[in-house]
Amino acid sequence: MEASASSSRASASSGALQRGKACLNCRRRKMKCDGVRPICGPCSRANRPDDCEYTDGQGRTRTQILEENIAHLEARIQELENPDSAQAPIMLHNPHSPSYQSRHGSPAPRVVTPHGRLHAGSRSSGMSSPNVGEFQGIFDFGAPWQPLDLGPPLDPRGHATPSTTEGWWDAEEPPIAIAQQLMDHFFQHASQLGWFMHVTRFRHSVLLTQGNVNRPIPALLNVVYLWGASFSRHSPEGDLSMHEVTFLSRSLSQIGHALSGAPTHQTIQAISKPRLLLAMYHYCTGKFIEGRHQSDSAAALAMACGLHKIRSAQLAPPSSTYVDVVPIILMDSRDQIEEGERINALWTAFSMDRCWAVAFGAPTIISDSDAFGTQVDTPWPLDMETYERGQIYPNLRTSCTLRNFLGGINTGWPWENQSMLAQFSKASAMFERATHLAECWRPGTAFPLENLADFPEFVLDSAEIPNMNAFYNNFISIDQRIEEFKGQLYLLENIDHSDSDTLRTTHTSHCLAHAATIQLHSVFAQQNAASRNKCLAAGTAIVQANAIVRAYEFPVINPILGTVWAAACQVFIRELVSLRSFPLEPTPIPADQETELRSSLDQLQAVMAVFAPVCALINYQHGKVQQERVVYILHLPGRRILMIRLAAPLPSCVPRHSTAIGQAFTIGTTTR
Repeated sequence: MEASASSSRASASSGALQRGKACLNCRRRKMKCDGVRPICGPCSRANRPDDCEYTDGQGRTRTQILEENIAHLEARIQELENPDSAQAPIMLHNPHSPSYQSRHGSPAPRVVTPHGRLHAGSRSSGMSSPNVGEFQGIFDFGAPWQPLDLGPPLDPRGHATPSTTEGWWDAEEPPIAIAQQLMDHFFQHASQLGWFMHVTRFRHSVLLTQGNVNRPIPALLNVVYLWGASFSRHSPEGDLSMHEVTFLSRSLSQIGHALSGAPTHQTIQAISKPRLLLAMYHYCTGKFIEGRHQSDSAAALAMACGLHKIRSAQLAPPSSTYVDVVPIILMDSRDQIEEGERINALWTAFSMDRCWAVAFGAPTIISDSDAFGTQVDTPWPLDMETYERGQIYPNLRTSCTLRNFLGGINTGWPWENQSMLAQFSKASAMFERATHLAECWRPGTAFPLENLADFPEFVLDSAEIPNMNAFYNNFISIDQRIEEFKGQLYLLENIDHSDSDTLRTTHTSHCLAHAATIQLHSVFAQQNAASRNKCLAAGTAIVQANAIVRAYEFPVINPILGTVWAAACQVFIRELVSLRSFPLEPTPIPADQETELRSSLDQLQAVMAVFAPVCALINYQHGKVQQERVVYILHLPGRRILMIRLAAPLPSCVPRHSTAIGQAFTIGTTTR
């Protein structure tokens, strides 16, 4: 025995263990198993031989048998406690009866030894057959103890499913063990996908029986399972990514009628959460049009249900027309947690609306306009723990939340609010506002000399921008507001790196804030030294932020970072070209300046390459940067030609911008 174990141990150590060959105990403890039979090395060293079990082709393990029995018994208890349930009763069978064995086969007797191990073919000599009378037809007390084989497995929710190890994907829902595993994978990274609901309440509600009004709607459950399957690719517990197509198909078929028959308190689940998660999935898989459809639908439904008017201090004005407006009003929240979910739902939809409007050059859905009645009055979101503690002022009313913030006025809760979602929402607002203002500028437009001492080279062309003074004031105001906001963000150096959710979300907020500076100044960077330096400083800050948090080690990130990183790459590419073609100052180029620029560009491309294989949007942006970095330098008599070439045209769903994002440019010949 020892010789065989030694030879097995030697063979196991000679090469890497194949996926799925580790024992169950090592999988649960996330230890490296050597695959030695019957007891692996880690279990032997930990003096836990009874826990070492294998499942590959060896039938059900003792743990699986016990878990199934527990699930059956819990379902039976639930049936007895709810006799009016419409579900079919769970029938117990005598596994030794001839009729049962004719259907299921005769199982080998299995008994539990004093050491707790299961052995096939053993008989206990110390057991006698009591007088069981009328129970003889149900249980054979004279036979050795065996786990009850009650037919098809039933999970604690009370409905039949196939085995947890075979064919479960054909059932309406996965078994509870698989569902828990998928949710574990999902909630490790849910914060990067815009999850805004109370996690514990959601996970508890999943365990409720089908038909319970407090159970999550099927569309939301299947989107969660979809992401969980996607995140399971490298999990030691098993790869479930092959079932993504099943959960995606179910999600798309169910989301169309998610509102049908949904209770009022589940409306938030139906209108926004599954759509926002599906949008992120489509963006990561390269289905940009489908992603825009889902994110736009979520934003539009949030506005239609009045989520932008939660705790509004302004009463809706009476209609001045003859049309009787049909109001769509949600019932009051049941508690502060549910109200918090509604507030957070609005700002999550808002953030996605703002970010992806910039990424795809599309108009925003949540417009924050008095004329259209879309002014955002809802207070800034709080962390879910704050809602849970009940630290909410019931009489607090707010108005013009977004407009006041962009104008430099901090309004909202009586205390300083710096929740992760609030910072991300504000950074998204800055990012979109700066981009929109920069796009109001047109080539050939210039500031008048009397208004811009910093831009003396520009000449006014009133045909392009009718109100130049207003543009200049807005430009200066948003530039100052961005810098103020950067100072309000949590320092990345002070965040505990073990808190992955906080670290990743704060890092994304930092990158968006610096990208806002790049977007605002990009249209002037080629002509004005101040704007050029601002863009360069912001791009360098993004590189430094990546280095501080070691972004390349993140397992999952928000895909909008691909757009932000690509904008920073554009800054460095343009700077490298400008140094060699059109220097703003007639001074020699420092030798280390070009090296630093190339190093920053290399670092950004390296971190984009890490996430490009798993995110189609980042892969697209990474490819764009690689193409635009192809620089051909031809030394001709008396002149130098520098050109940055875009090898492939942009897809129709990604329009060209005048800003740094997505712009290809060519610099012609210069003479030196």
